[in-house]
Amino acid sequence: MKILTILGSPKKNGKTSKALGMLEENLILHGHEVERIHISSHNIKGCMGCYACMENNDEPSCILKDDAKSIFEKMIAADAIIYASPIYCYDFTSQMKTLIDRHYCMTINFGSPNGTSSIAGKKVALLTTCMDKKEGNADFAEEIFDKSMRFVMKCEVVGKETIPLSNAPDYEVRAKVATDKLTASILGF
Repeated sequence: MKILTILGSPKKNGKTSKALGMLEENLILHGHEVERIHISSHNIKGCMGCYACMENNDEPSCILKDDAKSIFEKMIAADAIIYASPIYCYDFTSQMKTLIDRHYCMTINFGSPNGTSSIAGKKVALLTTCMDKKEGNADFAEEIFDKSMRFVMKCEVVGKETIPLSNAPDYEVRAKVATDKLTASILGF
């Protein structure tokens, strides 16, 4: 499989990046091709809610001229997409949220009974990290991800893992357990 990972942390080498690296290593060891996109290295503007993207449903179309379209093209070409973000104020980072908001331009016939998207049917997974416990902290982001990917983008959500207490001394041990579990969910074993 060709797997695209999207790192939503503003930190290139933080805890979320380290956990995502463990997951990527697992996937590569199982013979899959992995490409990482670090959102903070790209210029992605916030959605303006203008609906101009709905005028062309054949491909991702947006009036904003930035790096989002090239990321969407990589998403469309991938077999699976893994989103990774630390939790900030009970939600994804602003970098990840901005990209997810822009996914709207990949929808086709949004709101109609036959609505779909350019990434419909793709396997998607979520990896989050947080400094506190998961409940009442990261569970909100998981719910947003699940609803937007299943019901709007029509993707197959194959896994969601949160690594809580990221400042605890056993973080890396728990990150390894979580990324091994997510690997199994993505690869279907």
